[in-house]
Amino acid sequence: MDRIGVALSGGGARGAAHIGVLQALNDNSIFPDRISGTSAGSIIGALYCYGYTPNEILMLSHEKAFLKIFKIGFLNKGLTELTYLKDFLKSHIATNKFEDLKLPLHICISNINSGKFEIISQGDLFEVLAASCALPLLFKSVKINGNTYLDGGLLNNLPVEPLLKQCEKVIGVSVCPHEIRNDIKGIRNIAERCLQLAIWGTMQHRLNQCNIALEIEKSFKYGMFDVKKSQELFDIGYESTIERMEDIKQKLKN
Repeated sequence: MDRIGVALSGGGARGAAHIGVLQALNDNSIFPDRISGTSAGSIIGALYCYGYTPNEILMLSHEKAFLKIFKIGFLNKGLTELTYLKDFLKSHIATNKFEDLKLPLHICISNINSGKFEIISQGDLFEVLAASCALPLLFKSVKINGNTYLDGGLLNNLPVEPLLKQCEKVIGVSVCPHEIRNDIKGIRNIAERCLQLAIWGTMQHRLNQCNIALEIEKSFKYGMFDVKKSQELFDIGYESTIERMEDIKQKLKN
């Protein structure tokens, strides 16, 4: 079995906090042997498994091409096909195969036909990444082998399953808000809140299965499309992990 597996949740732009978490772990000589992820977590995971360091991923997150990934297309031309994401991946990952990555990667996607989530770890990489990020009502669904797929977070926002089977220790990282709020007003806020809580419902029991559960609570106040806040979110992820470092090291020893 591998020593350490890390599961990275979805969360849109809040996923930049994952980069800080990985940097804090690496700075303390903790290096994942495999990664699983959903949506934004799958993008960060793919870049890391390809060979980018967390600091290099942070630099990529500042590029215009990255900032455009989650551009909302429905405001003017209907649902977007996540073309910006595919273009970004092709420019920065020189392989479209899971098998060519330096570390094993598992990506969760939601099969709308079967109503079940699937965790993919082989075959074509870019289409699976696009499917995992295809948030309904904002982005177009992705067809793979005749089935229709949407954002993996709909059915499993923290895909720990392959890590539990193949790793001695599992670290789960969540940037999914579920805190008490008294400022929910208007249709948009209510809809976003409902989606957050539904997604949290797929995660809570999975976080409890992890040896180490890291909830990056200071990221919760950021929106899914705060893509220009990647440095702030990186710092939040880093600092939150450093605060837990002694506990993390102890649990990895046991």
